[in-house]
Amino acid sequence: MTKIPFAIAIAAAALSIVPAEAADLGRFPPAARFYPPPPLLRVYNWTGCYLGAQLGGAFADNKVNGDFAGFLFVQNDSAAAALVGGQVGCDLQFARNWVVGAQIDGAWTNLKGSLAETGTQGLPPGGKTTLSGNLDFKANVIATATGRIGYAVNYDSIAGLFYLKGGGAFVDYDTSTFNGALTVCSAFDATKGICTGSSVGSAFTFNAPSANRFGWTIGVGTEWAVFENWSVFGEWDYMNFGSHNVTFTDPNLGSTQVSVKQQINVLKMGINYRFGNTLPQQYP
Repeated sequence: MTKIPFAIAIAAAALSIVPAEAADLGRFPPAARFYPPPPLLRVYNWTGCYLGAQLGGAFADNKVNGDFAGFLFVQNDSAAAALVGGQVGCDLQFARNWVVGAQIDGAWTNLKGSLAETGTQGLPPGGKTTLSGNLDFKANVIATATGRIGYAVNYDSIAGLFYLKGGGAFVDYDTSTFNGALTVCSAFDATKGICTGSSVGSAFTFNAPSANRFGWTIGVGTEWAVFENWSVFGEWDYMNFGSHNVTFTDPNLGSTQVSVKQQINVLKMGINYRFGNTLPQQYP
């Protein structure tokens, strides 16, 4: 009789083990922990071509060295004027933050300078010759053809570019004139500062034809993206046209050459429309 309860106990133990093992077989192994990839850096895309407009101011510094009717003049002159124009160019962005490009721009201006020239010479015996007049010259067009390199920055949703540029410069000058009068006094009282003899005056008009000048330029600027395809910029350019000779001619007094050394500084701001896809590009 003792064998029957023992067999029942063994059977009950075996039945209790089977459900437990079945339950263990139905369980999944622990899930592997998921680590998301690092976020991609979104950078504004400066690659593409653009077309825009500009306005600003031009400031000229001219050194004039010449001889008019035997009177030698050496004088500096400054002039300032507004300018308005446009630009077209293309950029290429590489290595995430670097941008290279090329640009042509041109502006119309009324950059006019005027020098008041006065000189005197003795005329023996005791006479005096006086020359006085105004030397006028005017620039109509200023243009550059440059390359540039810049560094792009991104602050959340704001994208900017800081750049250097350099290349060739061009300026178109209108007809230059030197208008005035030459006065010959046969006898001059230096103590009283008056002409005591006969005085003969004659007007003159020296003209120099319009001319184009070529030089070089360097500049710095910054540009910022606004409204997707639109960007605004501010820029300073220095232009140097070196020294060149200008020939002035008067019908009565003949021709003379004047050396003019010219430098122009330009401060301008503008707006560009950028063609193509300017949406932020993703970089790891």
